[in-house]
Amino acid sequence: MEPLAIEPVAHTLVVEDDANILNLLSAYLESAGHTVVAASDGDTGLQKALNETFDICVFDEMLPNRSGSDIARAMRKAGIETPVLFLSALSSEADVIRGFGVGGDDYVIKPFSPRELLVRVDAILRRCSTNASVVEHSEGPIQLADDQPTCMVNGNAVELTPHEYRILRQLLSQPNRVFERGSLIATIYGNEHAVSPKAIDVHVHHLRAKLGSDVGALIKTVRGFGYRYVPMLDAARVANGV
Repeated sequence: MEPLAIEPVAHTLVVEDDANILNLLSAYLESAGHTVVAASDGDTGLQKALNETFDICVFDEMLPNRSGSDIARAMRKAGIETPVLFLSALSSEADVIRGFGVGGDDYVIKPFSPRELLVRVDAILRRCSTNASVVEHSEGPIQLADDQPTCMVNGNAVELTPHEYRILRQLLSQPNRVFERGSLIATIYGNEHAVSPKAIDVHVHHLRAKLGSDVGALIKTVRGFGYRYVPMLDAARVANGV
């Protein structure tokens, strides 16, 4: 009798040029049930990311040939929304925000704890699994798809990053409610202290631009707190002094 095949936890791409770190990451991920595909330079990593299917990618930022951010940017441009975790020695706030700005789902600074990294990878996979089962949501000119980070604005398709999608869904879930930046961070990353509040500001800035000037303006900044979505009818009443 043949042994039962065990479904892997995830098919994971790891791109890291330090051989010791690459071997350590691969060993930890495989011990947790992942099937790992490894690459040690940016060009090879990009080729694999664009031509193979993965559940999650772990990219070092500083790689030979091209950076982890370059790979993530090319993935998003190609419409590939596989979650990306950056692993980098670049630790400034600007570096972290840049990582999220190109579509990263998390950013771990070296030196790092392999156990913590596994927890973060697991959290990303669980969030993606949960988001895939959410029903479609509509609010005025906006309709959100339930199975991909895509929305329709006045009948036109708009491609969103996973972070932008989650922020918009949260805002639309309770129109006129003010969501604090910490609450939005927790919605995206599972921990309100995971990143600087400025990261949310960057995501909202990009989100507004994608929605267009009229619809994007429905996302209001509440100074000192966060953001809220004002339905078009309410916004028109305010504009007319009603």
